[in-house]
Amino acid sequence: MGRKAYWIIIGLFIFLFSFGCFIAPAYASGLRVTFIIGQPTYWVNEQTFSMDAVPFLSSGRSFVPLRYLAYALNVAPGNISWDGATGIVTLKTTIDSAYFEIRLGVHNKYLSVIKRVQSGEAQVVTSVSLPMDVAPLLLKGRVYLPARYVAEALGYKVTWEEEGQKVIITANQDITPGETDKSQLLTSYRGTQAFKKSYLWDYRGTQYQWQIIVPASLREYNKNLEKFLEEWNTLTSYERATLLESLPSSTKEFLLSVLQAPAGDFRPWVKEQMNYTYTNNLALELHRQAAKEGYNRFYKAEFILSFVQSLPYIYTPLPRLPATTILEGGDCKSKSILLAGFLKALGYQVALLEFPPEEFGNNIGHEAVGIAFDTRELPTRESLFYFEYQGQRYYYAETTTPGWRLGEMPELLQNKVVVVYSLE
Repeated sequence: MGRKAYWIIIGLFIFLFSFGCFIAPAYASGLRVTFIIGQPTYWVNEQTFSMDAVPFLSSGRSFVPLRYLAYALNVAPGNISWDGATGIVTLKTTIDSAYFEIRLGVHNKYLSVIKRVQSGEAQVVTSVSLPMDVAPLLLKGRVYLPARYVAEALGYKVTWEEEGQKVIITANQDITPGETDKSQLLTSYRGTQAFKKSYLWDYRGTQYQWQIIVPASLREYNKNLEKFLEEWNTLTSYERATLLESLPSSTKEFLLSVLQAPAGDFRPWVKEQMNYTYTNNLALELHRQAAKEGYNRFYKAEFILSFVQSLPYIYTPLPRLPATTILEGGDCKSKSILLAGFLKALGYQVALLEFPPEEFGNNIGHEAVGIAFDTRELPTRESLFYFEYQGQRYYYAETTTPGWRLGEMPELLQNKVVVVYSLE
């Protein structure tokens, strides 16, 4: 099997993008698309087109009909699809030999952009997942969204003119068509800086690179939580009570659940709300890539495991929250927390597997992940190791270093006692 290079770029960055008859190619220089609030027409250069919906203002944002925005940006009618069951709109278009697929859901604040480019014998796949500060709206059978989210994803420049209340989309002369402005990729909404990290790994003869962007605000949030836990035992009762009362309810709940959990039970770290929301989105992108490879449910999980294994192994006394592990690496407990969060977000039944320190004669122990499967989903491998808990078999997943397949377990651990912490 020949090697293919797939590039997956997933970012949590919050831009202002804003978002509807079919026209000539949209990337001609001098392109100008205009939508006017309250007007049932839009303009592409000097040509006028009618709409059966009108742009409007809501909470200080200008919403335009998505379908007509898509037409204006050269998306053919047959390449716009609506799934009423899930509320997802999919747009497909080709720009300068690059294929684009954009997905967004009603009442969902995430926009997914997949770009495919053939580069010699390799296919380069870029998948960008963007949180939005507003969700698309479904009104009278039409989906509306601020135009910036779709237009800038395809390389356009979007501006708002207060006089005349116009949304104007133009070709961005500063960047290559089909690319987003690189200066924006490291900045999240309202100027908050973000961090970028790249990982390269192999799975089943295919090479993958994942470039992940994490907002500085999330990183700082994690550092504060970890600092609180490190310093907790040095605080007085009054200082502890004051600290807890000053925190949002979800953060307070996380800290208390960590402090009350038995040693080795890291389930609260998996469920921490801010990080779980972030890793949920990343997990969906990894799952989509695995699905495009044709992997079944077992190998999808193993594909995600192979990514987690590629993160640097770094021992820390306390676990790390998932976004921190992605940026800085982590040890068995931190990487297991990340993998468990990924798989739980995708609907897998998972458990954390603790091998207590006394089993090794030290004060460290070991942590891994167990993943439940129907027997019909299992490959015909010998010696798939699992632990049975409450009638369910959890197949062993080793996260520390690359190369461990799902169901393989280090010989050192095979006769050790394990404590199973189910995430169900």
